[in-house]
Amino acid sequence: MKPILLFDIDGTLMHVKHAFTRNLISDILNDFGIRSNPLEDGSYSFAGRTDKEIFTKLISAEKNSSQLYDEVREKYLYYMKHTFSTSDADCIDGAMELVEFGKKEQYQMGLCTGNFRESAFYKVDAAGYQNTFLFGGFGCNHADRKHLPAEASADFENLNGFRPAPDRFVVIGDTPNDIRCAKHFGAISVAVSTGSFTEKELKESAPDILVSDLRELIDHLPEM
Repeated sequence: MKPILLFDIDGTLMHVKHAFTRNLISDILNDFGIRSNPLEDGSYSFAGRTDKEIFTKLISAEKNSSQLYDEVREKYLYYMKHTFSTSDADCIDGAMELVEFGKKEQYQMGLCTGNFRESAFYKVDAAGYQNTFLFGGFGCNHADRKHLPAEASADFENLNGFRPAPDRFVVIGDTPNDIRCAKHFGAISVAVSTGSFTEKELKESAPDILVSDLRELIDHLPEM
């Protein structure tokens, strides 16, 4: 069977404008009266992290953090649903071309992203990928990204009625954590240098394939 493609979102398929994310988080913290923002100095990178990890860190100093986490998450998803739009999303050159090739050649394509499931689809829909990704692993249940490919595999099985071997999945992402999660699961790892990590930095994590543009992956797919 053809390999099953699992895409990261941020830095791989699209970029979300930096100001949108930072302003949204600031607004949410203000709504809950949280004065301490561990992310405000910009030293904490979101790249390769799950939303569960990010939001847990956001409220780590607060009392009743478990209950507060659920409330903050719901507020975040509300804002994403009602305020995120195409103007906040920039498609990355080469990503749409690979996805369109995948559709034409009937590759099964899903997501492997640290985003909450709901916000993942708000993002890809805004970027023009509507009705493309029908399954995936998301940053709802696990702080550690290494568990997401297995979740995507289980979601694939629920949709299709069978579970392929891990090495039939291809995890495509722009961070060392994407590579790490692919290796943990036993999938093929593809790194693309369209995010915040350089080719040199990504190469240190030893991906199976390293590209600078996702269109380059088209030539590799028949060999998988």
